[in-house]
Amino acid sequence: MKSDYTNKLAIRFIMSIIGLTALYFASKLALMGSGHFPNPSLSNILLFASLIIILNSSKHLFYLILLPIILVYALYSPIGLDFGPPSYQYIASVFATNLQESKEFFLQLSVINYLMPIAIISLVFVFRFCTQKFHLYLHKNKIFLAALIIFALFDNVPFTPLKEAILAGNKVTNELSMLNSLSIESRWGKSELSEQTKYDDYILIIGESARKDYHHAYGYPIENTPFMSSANGTLIDGFTSGGTNTIASLKLMLTKADTKNWEGNYSLTLIDLIKSAGIKTYWLSNQGYFGQFNTPISAIADKSDEKIFLKSGDFQNQNISDFELLPKFTQLIQQPHQGKRFIILHLYGSHPIACDRLTDYHKIYDDNKIAKKYFNVNCYISSIKKTDELLKRVYQKLTDNYQKNNRTFSIIYFSDHGLAHQITEDNISIHNSNGKSKRHFNIPLFKISSDDQQRKVYHVFKSGLNFTDGIANWIGIKNPLLNTNIDLFSNQADQNDYGLQKQIDKIEAADAPAVIIPVN
Repeated sequence: MKSDYTNKLAIRFIMSIIGLTALYFASKLALMGSGHFPNPSLSNILLFASLIIILNSSKHLFYLILLPIILVYALYSPIGLDFGPPSYQYIASVFATNLQESKEFFLQLSVINYLMPIAIISLVFVFRFCTQKFHLYLHKNKIFLAALIIFALFDNVPFTPLKEAILAGNKVTNELSMLNSLSIESRWGKSELSEQTKYDDYILIIGESARKDYHHAYGYPIENTPFMSSANGTLIDGFTSGGTNTIASLKLMLTKADTKNWEGNYSLTLIDLIKSAGIKTYWLSNQGYFGQFNTPISAIADKSDEKIFLKSGDFQNQNISDFELLPKFTQLIQQPHQGKRFIILHLYGSHPIACDRLTDYHKIYDDNKIAKKYFNVNCYISSIKKTDELLKRVYQKLTDNYQKNNRTFSIIYFSDHGLAHQITEDNISIHNSNGKSKRHFNIPLFKISSDDQQRKVYHVFKSGLNFTDGIANWIGIKNPLLNTNIDLFSNQADQNDYGLQKQIDKIEAADAPAVIIPVN
């Protein structure tokens, strides 16, 4: 009988070890998967474990409270491991993402990431089985309760990701509700055109996910920008985006932004400004459009006099090449028009997964002749070359139209934001990882006009938060609400970065310059 008692104690001890081990790793993996704690401290793990222990004390608490919390952590973990915590930018992207983009997004994630939810949930149930089967009632231990209170007084760690997700979600919901339920009136009033307004057609080309240092025009050793690298015009080396994804960036750059709080202002949009000066506006886009429910960018586009979205209706989930914009653009500029025109071309550019942008364009390198780990890099630099080819074709079509109809023109190209790396021994991913790259904000800016006779390259800081003012200066629009000192293409740096450098300094990741494919 004594032997049976000893055996039971031994089994109970072993199951205690197994249960506590499962508890430890369930807590650690959940925190890692949240994106807030890539390397969670012991105190954070213990505090999260304490929450699990308390809520495991009864069947109702376990299934009604703990399990939903664990499911949130588990289901987000494949994303959190690579892209960080839930934020306004990513929740806003969810609202603006179609089925095709969602598929491409999830294909970026490693297979190992998808094992994380299974591991977290399984470990929690292993812990519950051990405690229930062998009566391990840790919540009744006074020492444990005292430690729990001490930890709780320091920080409410388990709820930090949930709290920020709720706040970010409410912010996005309120913004989208405002955009979709209200008619936001323009506050620009009436604008005038100065004598410097010398061109007939102004073309703004918005690139996608094209980081500056992956362009040959900005020093990348592989020649993937033959047009931008040689054409007469003005290249700015030092331009920064308004954010690290399309919505977060463009809602600041295409409105007269609140530079203190980094917020867009939908009553002072770029489109409304240009229309207030009597210029007809057009928006041609290869990005998604949802019609009944606007995103911040489609809401701005909606203000245009005429708009064409290749990915609207039945086309929104297809992978459509940017080259498909060219016939629409050609048809537009050949139409007779007496006044000035402002035309936006919104590209899909180098949007992850970049390889899918190349269905109708060749890669720079044969994949069979480079190491397998550089596959994504090859796609990315090739997608940038495809965008450069599009710029060349747009310029040529405008030149042909100038020679035929004598309409002068000026083109600006920039990208909405850059990308970041995730580098392992056998793979290099280039994606929009939140807050993991010090070069996320570095983007190209290039201007070329029908009367340019020389090439200029200026290494000066220019802030994307001044973009609307800079576009007004480019066109020659005068309005009391504009900052007349902003010139996107002068050799003078902007005087204020509005806190951008402080944001970059907070990024803990080491600087990650562009990856160069070694060729024998």
